[in-house]
Amino acid sequence: MIISRACPTCRSSLKLTQKDLFDDRYGSPGKHSVFSCPKCGFGKTIPGLNRQNIGKFYARYYPLSNENPKEMRSKVKNISKFHAWLEGTDNTTHWYTRPGQKVLDIGSASGISLMEITDLGGDPYGVEPDPNGKRLAKLLGLKVHQGFITDNPFPKIKFDLITASQVIEHEPTPTKFLKSIRRKLNNQGQVVLSFPNYNALYRHIFGRRWLHWHIPYHLNFFTQASFRKLAKRTGFKIIKIRTITPNLWTILQLRVLFYQPKEGTVNPIWRKTPIRQSRNLAPQLALFDQILHLVAKLSVWGIMPINRLIDLVGLGESFLVIMRKSETS
Repeated sequence: MIISRACPTCRSSLKLTQKDLFDDRYGSPGKHSVFSCPKCGFGKTIPGLNRQNIGKFYARYYPLSNENPKEMRSKVKNISKFHAWLEGTDNTTHWYTRPGQKVLDIGSASGISLMEITDLGGDPYGVEPDPNGKRLAKLLGLKVHQGFITDNPFPKIKFDLITASQVIEHEPTPTKFLKSIRRKLNNQGQVVLSFPNYNALYRHIFGRRWLHWHIPYHLNFFTQASFRKLAKRTGFKIIKIRTITPNLWTILQLRVLFYQPKEGTVNPIWRKTPIRQSRNLAPQLALFDQILHLVAKLSVWGIMPINRLIDLVGLGESFLVIMRKSETS
C-alpha cells in the first residue's frame, strides 16, 4: 500500500516530526511516526490505520468493548454552562443541541451522547465504526449506523446539527469526512467539531510524552491554520473557533509522564479511566495516583485557572469549531 506524504490541506510535502511512537494505552502492537507540514502545520500518522481495518482494530483494543449498557444511563450528564466552562468540558459538541433539532452525532461510541441529546430535546442518530457501539445501541434502543459518515448513513435524512467530539483526528480521510458531513447537513444547519490542537502549549512542553499523540488511533493533527484551509476547501464557513482544555486531560497528562509501558503491553494507568481506585494500579503507581486524585479534587483552584488562561491565548489542548455551509460553495 502506497501512503501519501502530501499534506491534505495545502499539498506540501510532510516532514518527519516524531519517530517510532506506539500505543502507550491499550497495548496494540506496531510503531508509527508523525509527519508534519512545514507550511500549514498539519500532522499525519504514518502508517496509521486504514478504513478497512479500523473497525476490527477498535473492537479488539478500544475500551468500548468493556461497557455495560445497564450502566450507560447513570453516566448521562446534565451540567450547567458555567460548570462546563470551569471543568473545560464545554468542548463536548452534542451539548450544543437545541430542542427540536434532528442531530447526527459522529463517533457516538457507547450511546451516552445520544441519550444526552434526547434529554436536550433533540432527535438523535449516531455513527460509530466499532461494532461494540452498534451492540450497545441495539440494547439501549438507539439509532446507530455501524460504519463511517462517508457511508452516507440514514440516506433519506438531512440534519439540523451534526456533531463530532474528538473524531476527525481518527478519520483516515479528513477531506472526505468533511465533504460527507456537508452532504448530510441542512442548508441552515450547523456543524460542531472538537479535536486536539496540534499547536497546544502542552505538546510543546511535553514533546514525545504528549497525551494526544494517542498512536495509532489519532491519524490527523490540526493547527488552526491547517483546519481553516481544509474547512474552506470542503465548503464550510467557520463561525467560531477557540481552544478548550479539560482539567481532566491535564490530570491524565501528569499520569502519562509517570509511567511509560513497553510496546505491546497495556498501560495500567488506562485500565480504569479517568481516575479510579488506586488498588487497580500496580503498587508503584498507587501513591502517585492518590496524589493525582487529590489534585483533581483541587483542580478548580489549581489547574483550572492555568487551563483557562492557556485557552484564552489559543494554546489549549482541544479546538471547538462551529461551522455552516459556505454560501459561495
